[in-house]
Amino acid sequence: MKHAKKFTLLCKRLDLAKSEVLYKFDRFDPKDWTRVVGTPKWKVGARKIVGGSPDEPTHGQIFFRKPVKGDVVLEFDARIVPPSYHDLVWFWNTDFDGKPWGAGYLGCLGGWWSDCAGIEKLPDYLVSAISPSFRTEPGRKYRIVSGSVGGSHFIAVDGKVVTYFADKDYPKGRAGHFGFGIYESMAEYSNLTVYRPFWEQLPEPKYTPASHLPR
Repeated sequence: MKHAKKFTLLCKRLDLAKSEVLYKFDRFDPKDWTRVVGTPKWKVGARKIVGGSPDEPTHGQIFFRKPVKGDVVLEFDARIVPPSYHDLVWFWNTDFDGKPWGAGYLGCLGGWWSDCAGIEKLPDYLVSAISPSFRTEPGRKYRIVSGSVGGSHFIAVDGKVVTYFADKDYPKGRAGHFGFGIYESMAEYSNLTVYRPFWEQLPEPKYTPASHLPR
């Protein structure tokens, strides 16, 4: 199956086909991943990472051990494992050593106990972008592309951008970790590729003052 490789984010055009591949996980090695202490168990299998259980009472995170500096975009498959029905969670540009969720960004589908897709900015868990009409289906596999592109942070699902925002306080060039999460649920993640994004600046849209519009 072919997956979309180009995405438009306001005045930027991301091209994954021209982006540098930092990691391509055809197989996962448990030694490469570390879970945040005190959170639910994770199973790092050869082909997928699975966290939580259908009746899991808390949240949990697992991160790739090596940090990545600068902009990063994740492309992966994810699904909610029934009878769980909410929360696919992932992170990028994130601190977790000694201070879990210390910085970076959290993306989510089916979060906030409703049919939403959104991005939180850490460490304050501020919901910075949200799409209130994204209905998630338990058991369905979603192809997700998400991350940061020159200060724009976004989520695309099955080839379409569903939410994004521009962060003027984005710390350009900082090193952070990427990983996955669960929240009182069970989810699995697979087919992960991590990119250094290639993007082009687009012309800013020109607006016509209301006074010059035809009446």
